[in-house]
Parts: sequence; structure tokens; C-alpha cells
Amino acid sequence: MPLLLDIILKPIFERKDQTAIFHSFKQRSPQNSENALLYAQRKRWVREQTRLSERQIPSEYVCYRQTSDISTTVQGESYIPRPQSRQSHVAESVRPGSRESHKENMAPPDADEYEKYRREIESLKAEIGTLQYRIQTSEQEQEITASEQSSKLEQARRREQDEASHRQAAEAEREKAVAQTEALQRELQEVKDSIDGDKKQLERKVREAEDEARLLQEQLEDLSTAKDDAARIADRKATDMEMQIAAAQKTIQEFEQESEQRENVLQQTQAQLAEKDGVIANLEADVLRLKAQSGDAETMEIIRHELTEQVQHIRNLEATNRDQLSELKHLRALSKAVEVVEEEKRTLQRKLESAELVEAELAEARIQRQRLEDERLAWSAYLRNAAETDESEFDSPEAVVRALVEERLTNASYVEKVGALQAEITAAQNTIQSLRDEQAQLKNEVENAKTVASASNADKARMRLERQRALAVKEVEYLRAQLKTFDTEDETLQPEQFDQARVQRVQELEDLVDKYKMEVQNLHAELSSIEPSAPSTPQPATGSKRSRAEDDSSQEQLGQLTRKKRMLEEQLTKSQNKIALLEKDLSTSKEQLKAAKQQTQTRVLSLKSNPTSDFEAIKRSTLEALKKENEELLATLQSKNANSSVPMIPTSVLAAMEREITAAKAETASAEKRTRRLKEVWASKSQEFKEAIFSTLGWTVTFIPNGKMRVESTFYPSQTDEHENSIVFDGERGTMKVGGGPRSDFARRINDLIGFWVREKGCIPGFLAALTLEFYEEHTRASK
Repeated sequence: MPLLLDIILKPIFERKDQTAIFHSFKQRSPQNSENALLYAQRKRWVREQTRLSERQIPSEYVCYRQTSDISTTVQGESYIPRPQSRQSHVAESVRPGSRESHKENMAPPDADEYEKYRREIESLKAEIGTLQYRIQTSEQEQEITASEQSSKLEQARRREQDEASHRQAAEAEREKAVAQTEALQRELQEVKDSIDGDKKQLERKVREAEDEARLLQEQLEDLSTAKDDAARIADRKATDMEMQIAAAQKTIQEFEQESEQRENVLQQTQAQLAEKDGVIANLEADVLRLKAQSGDAETMEIIRHELTEQVQHIRNLEATNRDQLSELKHLRALSKAVEVVEEEKRTLQRKLESAELVEAELAEARIQRQRLEDERLAWSAYLRNAAETDESEFDSPEAVVRALVEERLTNASYVEKVGALQAEITAAQNTIQSLRDEQAQLKNEVENAKTVASASNADKARMRLERQRALAVKEVEYLRAQLKTFDTEDETLQPEQFDQARVQRVQELEDLVDKYKMEVQNLHAELSSIEPSAPSTPQPATGSKRSRAEDDSSQEQLGQLTRKKRMLEEQLTKSQNKIALLEKDLSTSKEQLKAAKQQTQTRVLSLKSNPTSDFEAIKRSTLEALKKENEELLATLQSKNANSSVPMIPTSVLAAMEREITAAKAETASAEKRTRRLKEVWASKSQEFKEAIFSTLGWTVTFIPNGKMRVESTFYPSQTDEHENSIVFDGERGTMKVGGGPRSDFARRINDLIGFWVREKGCIPGFLAALTLEFYEEHTRASK
């Protein structure tokens, strides 16, 4: 390498020296045309040589020269330091003009030497160009070879890494699936053990529950019969009560009409009494006047007689009024009794509605129970028939469902595998079709080679066809081996899924490929006989495929890995199916355990004496009494020595009638007690209400039937039981009446307030407030 650098750099140094010499010539001022022409020619030649050298010298050599030497600047031009001999020579050439003025018209002394250097420079330039081209070519070839090798190594390394990662992932998944399967199997075994124990307990409980259900069903039927009888009795009682209530309501309406008529008559009588009082007052005034005037005894006697008749009539009216008041009180008591009866009627209706709802629920429960019983019988019959025909693989409905789920999962995996196999078959068919096309193309090329190509072209085409044929044969053999491997794996691992039709189809395609192969061999033999002088070592044609041992080994490894992958996928599919079945069984077992735990953890707490237990005790005693009564009646009817002429009543029937009478009395006492309590509560609440109104508003309130209310001021009370200083409000009709009648003193006294507050203002509270203020002032003045 140093020798090469010396060879390359030496001419460069010499060329730089020459450039410096011509620069010295430039500093001179030529005097004649010959020197000027020589100067111009040399200057042009130096420029051309410098440009050529700069184009041909590699950039690395220039950089090496620039970094190894020190560049300086002289009068705007750069030059490179040179040896001492050269420097002295140049120094002499650039001395002052006074020393070389006599040499201006002479040729330079180093022209021959310069010519010799020029020839050497040209030869070295040619050598440098050749060496430079060879170096660049070798470097490019080395780079291309290195890049190809690195790409091949990278591809092989990447392929190996992918295969290793796939193998590791498959192994990890298989180990994980195996571990999960083992854990699930252990857990399933534990669950099955616990389920077996729980199932035995549940079966025992189910048998007990069925016995209890049967007893309850019988009791329920008896109760339904008793309920129907009780419903009929209740309906009959309700009908009787409705009739009684209707009659009582009718009687009450009649009494109300009579009382209204009597009230009207009483008001008319009171009006007449008021008129007669006025007449009596007038008569008394006349009597006094007559006494004062004449004192006639006959007139006085007549007046006294009339007065006596009027007093007698008034007493009769008062007696009638008292009778009507007593009747009115009686009717009020009857109306209260009717209200109590109506309340009992509503209670019975509510009970009847609840009984109807219970009956509907009972019917739904019976239908559901019958449906479940039919389903259980169907399952039992199916399993029994399967057991009789010795084809029973299942001993319970759970086993049938589990087998159905397993079959569905298996079918899904089979469908997926069939899809994968169909894809592989399609790929193989495409490969075969491509081989057919390639074979047809090879035939065309052979025909063209026979007719058109020359000897060398025919040899090359034949070699290319031969290599392509060998490669196609290898590919066909590899695909055939792969198909046989797939068939062997399917037949070994999954004999139930082995498709004979597909195997026949593949065999037909293989036979067809063999035929094509024989035709290609025949064509090759014909071509060999036509051209026996084929080269022994033909070169591969451009674009032809190259078969390598590495590809064969990689394809073999790929086939092994593919088969291993398929086996692992099948194992993974089976493991996933098992895991799905185990998860299904586990969820079902958990639900059953949860239901069993809830049943065992649920406890019903109740009082020793509660309505349900009391009702059950009554029901049980009633059923026992009815059974006993029925047995005695049957014994009485079936007795042979019984005297048919003498009526006989069994003691059980008599006891049942006594119980019914006792129950009726108890119900009556309960109703009376409830009514009495309601009356007491109503009386206490009404008394509290009256006292509240009395203490806050100053009015005594008395509630009257038919929505009426009597109010009386505490500051102006009535003097008699007739409540002459009271006001009666009718809420239904919206009217107001004065207790003593419209002509009483109380009515005349409050007439002005009635006209102002009631008729004009329409304000009852204002009217009562005004009365309260007025009566309070009078009461205060009277007390003072």
C-alpha cells in the first residue's frame, strides 16, 4: 500500500511543481509575441492536465494528500511544499527581474525533462484508471456478496427464531392446558364426591317431600271440599244477610220518610202554635181590655174554654213529638245495626275474594305440578326403555344433557378441522393446477426449441427445461409425501374422520401427475435422441429455479413441525372440549350446591300459637271429626239390627252440630265485641272532637244521622231538652234550621245576623263568630 501511494502521489507532486513554475511565468510580463504565444500554450496545457488529473485521481487520495501536507497561499494561489531541490529551482525561477532580464527571450531549460514527465504522467494516469476500476469492481462484488450472505443469515436466523417461538408457545399452551385439565379433573372429582353425598341426601329429602306432598294433596283436596262447603254456606249466609239488609234499608227508608213527614207536621204544628200563641196573646189582651171595659162573665168563660182547648192541643202535639223522637232514636239504633251488618258483609266479601284468589293459585300450582310430574314420567320412561334394551349410556337427565353438550363441542371441532382440510386440499389442487400449467408451458417451450432455436439455444433451453422438470418432480414428490403424511395422521389419530372419497380424489390427481411425468420423460427422451451432443455441465438459464439441499432440509423440518403442530392443535382442541364440559358440570354442581345450602340454611321461626298453626289445628280437628262422623254414619247404615222405624242420630253428628252452634255463637260474640269496641272507639273519638270544638270555638256539637249536625253556643244554652237555642246544619242538602222554629225568640233574635252573614255574605263561620261575640257580651254583662 505505501508503494502504491508513492506511485500515485509522485506525479501529483511533479504536476504541482510545474503549476508553480507556470505561475512564476505569469508574474513576468512577456515582451514579444513568441514568448506570449508560448506562455499561452503552456498555460492551456497545464490547465487541461490539471483538470484531467483531478477527474481521475480518487477522492481518498486527494484527502490523504490534503491531510498529510500543509497548504499555504502565495499571491492568491495554493501550492504544496516540495523537496529542497525543487524549492531551490523554483526560488531561482522567481528571483527579481533584474537578475533574469537577459533570459526573457530564451526557451525554458527544463522543456525536455518536462516532456518526459508528461509522458510518464499519461502512462500513470492510464494505470491509475485501470487500478481504480478494478478496485471499485472488486469492492462492489464484495459488498454484494456480503449483503446477500447477511440477508440469507438474517432470514435463516429469523425463521429459526419464529419456529423456536412457535414451538415454545405450543409447548407452553400444551403444558398450561394439561395443568388446567388436571386441576379441573381434581376439582370435578371433589365436586362429584360432594354431589354424590348431597344427591343422596336430596333424594331422601325428595322422597320425604313427595310423601308430604301426597299427604298435603289429600289434605288440600279435603280442604277444597270443605272450602266449597264453607263457600256455599257463606254464600247462603251472605244472601240471607243481603235480604235482611235490603229489608232493613227499606224499613229505614220508610222510617226516614215518616220522620221527615212528622218533622214537617211538627214544623207546621209549631208554626200553628206560634200563630195560636199570638192569637192567645191577642185574646189575653182583649180579655184584659174587656175586663177593664165590661167584665162580662160569659165572654171570659168562652175565652177560658178556648184557651183550655189550645193548651190541650199543645200537650197532645208535645206527646206526639215525644213519641216521634223515641221512634227516631230507635230508627237510629237500627241504622247503626244496619251499618254494622254492611261492614260484616264487606268483610265476608273480602274473605270470599281472597278465597277465590287462593283457589286460582291452587289451580296454577296443580297445573305446574302436573306438568312437572309428566316431565318426570317421560324422563323415567325414556331411561327405563333404554335400560331394558341394553343401550343405556345414561342413568339420569343430567347425563343426557352432558352428552349432548359434549357432542355439540365435538361437532364444532370437527367442522373447524374439515374447514382446515378443505383449505389444504384447495391449496394442493392449486399446486397441481400450477404444475399442469407449467407442464403445458414446458411442452410449448420444447416445441419451440425443436423448430426455432439453434443448437446452442436448444442446449440452453433443454438444460433449463431439464432443471425445471427436475424441480417440478421434486415438488410433486414433496407434495405427495406431505399428502401421504396427512392421510396417515388422519387415519391414525382420527380414524372416524378419515374421508375415503378425498383420498381417492387425491390418488386420481397423483395418477394424473404420473401420466404427465411419463409424457415429460418421453419428450425428454425424444429431445435427447434428436440432440445427442448435449453439454455435460450445462449452465442454468437465467430465471430458472435452483434446488438446494438447504431447501430440502428446511422443507423436511417444516413438514415435521407442521405435523407436530397439527398434533398439538388436536390435543389442544380435545383439552378445550374437556375444559368446556368440566366448566359446564362445575357450574351446574355449584348451582345445585348453592340451592342445597339455601335449603339447609333456611329456618322458619314462628310463635307457638299463631294464626297459621291455629288454622291448621282447627282444620285437622275438623277433618278428624268429619272422618269420625262419616265412619259412624257408615256403621249406622250398615248395621243389620238397626230399627228403621226409629230415627237415630249418631253422636258424632250431634257433636258436629253442637260445634257448629258453638262456632256460630263464638262468631256472634266476636262480632258483638267488635261492634262494641268500635262504638266505644267512635264515642271516645267523637267526644274528644266535641271537647276540642267546645274548648276552641265555644260551640257544643252533636252529630245526627243522615249527615246532620246540631250546634249550640256555650254562652247561650237551651233551657229544655227541645234544644230551642240550637242550629241544625244538613250537609247533604246544604240547609240550616233553627231548633225552636222560625218564629221562636232565638230565631227572631238571630234573624238579622242570618240575613247579613248567611244570605248576603254566604259565610257560615262569620255568622257563628258573630253569634259567639254577641252571646259572650250578654253572658259577661249578666255575670256582672
